[in-house]
This record gives sequence, C-alpha cells and structure tokens, in this order.
Amino acid sequence: MQGVLVSLCSYLIYRQVRSTEIAFVDSSKLQVCHNLRILRY
Repeated sequence: MQGVLVSLCSYLIYRQVRSTEIAFVDSSKLQVCHNLRILRY
C-alpha cells in the first residue's frame, strides 16, 4: 500500500509540473430540440 501511495504522489506531482495546456470555458447557449432536455445540456 505504501508503494502505491508513493507512486501516486510522484505521478500527481509530475502532472502538476507538466500542466501547460490551455483551457477555456465556453458559455454560449446551446439549441435544444425539446424543453424537457434543457436541464441535460
């Protein structure tokens, strides 16, 4: 169990360092085909 924890921590640190991707949020409205589906989108 301890080896898994060490591996997980090192992987998470590696992913934090390599995080150079650009992310954005698109807040435009989507057209839905039926009012019952509004909450799904």
